[in-house]
Amino acid sequence: MESENALNRSDVEATYKEKRDLSELDLSALDLSGIKLLGLNAEAVDLSQTNLSQAVIAGANLESANLSGSQLNEALIAGANLEKADLSGADLSGSRWLAVNVSDADFSGAKTAGAKASAVSWSSAKVAPEELPESLVVIPPWLPALLLGFVAIIIFLLVKKRRPAE
Repeated sequence: MESENALNRSDVEATYKEKRDLSELDLSALDLSGIKLLGLNAEAVDLSQTNLSQAVIAGANLESANLSGSQLNEALIAGANLEKADLSGADLSGSRWLAVNVSDADFSGAKTAGAKASAVSWSSAKVAPEELPESLVVIPPWLPALLLGFVAIIIFLLVKKRRPAE
């Protein structure tokens, strides 16, 4: 159920595409599931009771945002600023958190079953989640190249060994 003064999903998407700024808007109780919000400024936005399931929120400023009671299950939150945000009672089940600033954020009563995180300082939160998300293993971008290099060297040595000496 949408609140009376909230925008609808089409309005949110149009505003986001036009100026990437949703600061101080009332977006409470909207269904924004699966939305991709990249490089967004949404300082002090009201996203309480909003469905953000499977959303991608990256490089976003959500300082002092109200996300209380929101659904962020299976969402990806990366490189975001959630300083002083209210996530009390939010459903974070199965979400992924990468390099997120949670300083002074309130996670009281938040559900974190199956959530994973990397580079998040939960101790800096005003109220950390009762059950901290599991550590998310992040593969360094150079590791696949290194492994490929080792495989190439092994193949080269095996081929060289099979050739008859001239």
